[in-house]
Amino acid sequence: MVDVSLRSGSKGRFEVTLDDQLLFSKVKLRRFPHPGEILKLAEPTLGPALDWR
Repeated sequence: MVDVSLRSGSKGRFEVTLDDQLLFSKVKLRRFPHPGEILKLAEPTLGPALDWR
């Protein structure tokens, strides 16, 4: 992972992508992520959270 950025969207979208792969979409799931859910979805690519430091 080289860069993290926040981009404004439209129509209430909340989407999280990592290396051009969609990890979470509020539009598709019709909800916001649960606490820790985004980190869990990123683990296969980034490894366990403690290794990110």
